[in-house]
Amino acid sequence: LSAFLQDLADRLSRRAEPVAMYSAQVAVFGNRPEEENGDRCLRFAGTEGKYYVLLCDGMGTGMGAVQESRTAGNMLRQLLTAGFPPEHALRSLNSLCALRQRAGAVTIDLARLQTDTGRVTIYKWGAMPSYLVHEHGADAIGTPCPPPGLSVTEHRETTHKVSLKQGQLLVLISDGAHDSDTLRRCMNHTGTPGALGRSLMSHCRVTAEDDATVVIIRLIPL
Repeated sequence: LSAFLQDLADRLSRRAEPVAMYSAQVAVFGNRPEEENGDRCLRFAGTEGKYYVLLCDGMGTGMGAVQESRTAGNMLRQLLTAGFPPEHALRSLNSLCALRQRAGAVTIDLARLQTDTGRVTIYKWGAMPSYLVHEHGADAIGTPCPPPGLSVTEHRETTHKVSLKQGQLLVLISDGAHDSDTLRRCMNHTGTPGALGRSLMSHCRVTAEDDATVVIIRLIPL
């Protein structure tokens, strides 16, 4: 009931042009230079007070993974900045992957932030869990699911909604930077966003065989 009433209030408030109350601060930590990393993080403004943070994880390593993540990321950015709903944009990507017979070529972690309300919707397709870090610890968001491209007609993305309050952090993480202790490290975090990002990267299973990326998001009141 609380989520329904919040969604209703958000829709009513957007009958007028939204007034931004927050700005998004995004920090990205990776184990490879951007041009060699198969994990691609994009940050961009959408329509009606929306701000998007997108983490595409190209499967494997090398230029093949880099190209897959770039193609998927650029396609989603074009659709979202044009005003397409995330559900439609993601399903367009799914259809493209399926028609190209590229099932499992990429996983998607997409956070849509409302800069007027602080509400965040997280869309996942094949991605690792995300983490909401707060003063009482941390909560995992989502569970691993099949990647896009398995079927044109089957939509397997999952959606999760949270309110990102002042001082809280949202962590998006690729599979190369994720391990069984990631939640514990998030729960024990007491420092800056940069310290958390460096901690997760230093303890993850970073090997030459996989790309690893941690993205940390917080909202700053204007």
